[in-house]
Amino acid sequence: MKKAPLVTVQWQDIIGTAGWEKPDEVNPPTLQTTGFLIKKNKDVVKVANTKDEKGEWSSITAFPAGCVKSIKYTSS
Repeated sequence: MKKAPLVTVQWQDIIGTAGWEKPDEVNPPTLQTTGFLIKKNKDVVKVANTKDEKGEWSSITAFPAGCVKSIKYTSS
């Protein structure tokens, strides 16, 4: 991607328990992450938080594509 757009990724996380919870009480939470979309394909979505003066990205979060519920592009 030439210019990385600012996005909010809504994604579903994995949860595990070690107690006696009832199955109906254990559900994957849906979370949001905001950052610059630096990669998106059929396998992965990558969002970064910081770009340095050389154009290198830092603080990258990689989401398995199957966990991503939506990607909302922020208009500028």
